[in-house]
Amino acid sequence: MQHRFPSSQGRCSQRLWRTFLGVALGLLLAGSFPWPVYPPVLATSRETSRETTVSAQQNARVFDTVCRLIERRYYDPRLHGANWRDLTQQFRRQALAAKDESTLYRAINQLLATLDDQHTFALPPSRVREEKQGARVGLGIQLRKLEGQWVITHTLGGSAAHEAGIRPGWIIAEMDGQPFTGFKPGQRFQIGQSVKLKLIDSNDHPKRVEVICRPFATTPEQRVQYLPDGVLYLRFTEFAPKTADWLEEHITSNPQAAGLIFDLRENTGGLLDVLADCLRLIYRQDVVFGDFIQRNQKPLRMRVSGNRQAYTGPVLVLIDEHSASAAEIFAAAVQETGRGTVIGRRTAGAVLASIQEPLPDGGKVQISIRDYRTVRGVRLEGQGVTPDVTVKLTLEDVRRNVDVDLRYALQQLALTLKRQGQRSGLNVLPDGLPQLGRTPHLPLPAGATCHSAGKHNLGTIGLDSQSTVMANCAFVF
Repeated sequence: MQHRFPSSQGRCSQRLWRTFLGVALGLLLAGSFPWPVYPPVLATSRETSRETTVSAQQNARVFDTVCRLIERRYYDPRLHGANWRDLTQQFRRQALAAKDESTLYRAINQLLATLDDQHTFALPPSRVREEKQGARVGLGIQLRKLEGQWVITHTLGGSAAHEAGIRPGWIIAEMDGQPFTGFKPGQRFQIGQSVKLKLIDSNDHPKRVEVICRPFATTPEQRVQYLPDGVLYLRFTEFAPKTADWLEEHITSNPQAAGLIFDLRENTGGLLDVLADCLRLIYRQDVVFGDFIQRNQKPLRMRVSGNRQAYTGPVLVLIDEHSASAAEIFAAAVQETGRGTVIGRRTAGAVLASIQEPLPDGGKVQISIRDYRTVRGVRLEGQGVTPDVTVKLTLEDVRRNVDVDLRYALQQLALTLKRQGQRSGLNVLPDGLPQLGRTPHLPLPAGATCHSAGKHNLGTIGLDSQSTVMANCAFVF
């Protein structure tokens, strides 16, 4: 796990660095890695589907290593009151009898699931290899449960699903002849695997489609666009290395922006130092955001020093059910300090600081080592951040390609500017706003440009764009 060291000027206060320097620590959502994203290297069928045959002796080493690490490092030394000795004996028998890594890691994760902690889980060696290659194997779709139905909200450009003609707004009714009730946690596919789907398209017509699984890239998304009246829209799906540099470049070059909209929907978290660097871009004064609670119950205060060049205009933050970890802390900080308005839906409630440790067979175990409470003493784990303005997302919104969250954000910003006595045309909103955090489909002001991950693009990007998105998440298959 990587941490960026501060420059001689230093974005963060020395106290923050003394607190966190040397701790290999990230804020993660289950299924999401804080590692740098490597260029997509598509795996061969043999390599992706390879699963090591295991022995009882090796299984014992792996299982016992996981148990020892949990006992020594887990943030709650009482393990939430679990009868750990009996549980380990029960699942150890299953682990030692496992004939392959899938069965072994299923037993390990069943044990870890008793902690009811999204940040604590184990990854088998094959999954670690897959993630290091920067690609996953599957259909290439994002799913969301809306109105009791599993709705495809995005098809990744170039994926098997996209080329099979599957589009956002379609509902999955059946998979391989069985009623579809959602993918199982840790669902994995093999290259060349056939998945037969019964779908309901946007016109409520049934369709049967066969998808042949293959790798798709897992690249975090970064996108910026200038909206009417000089509003700066900034979307990123991970607090990854250099994210703060990217934000700073655009914010400092637009100090007169009428407002900033941070789109943290589907942002699954990242690194603490990056989170602090990002927050410092919008605070001119020293600010305390909360405390990380260690295993010994001693708090580690999270604070950033003031930045005289920080942006001082209106700030809005978009969140949803898939905003997690660092994204939740960012939203809570903006909300509790009164720095801006948070809009969308309650976040995932997955806010524990965690580390990853290697296992003897090449797998990894992620372990929560610190709890977190906001400066007002609110524990976000299991609760999430409730937005200031709650927006209901409907199936019709997805099918009409309408971004209702952004619509509310622009309305809120128009009201803020009006109160401040500034002229604004933001109360007149166009109808065609794309959905779920894709680049807003809004007319650009004269002379404005649209940037995508450092590249200039004068067009607009919708749901079916072939832009790279954050696919390394629990809700992408």
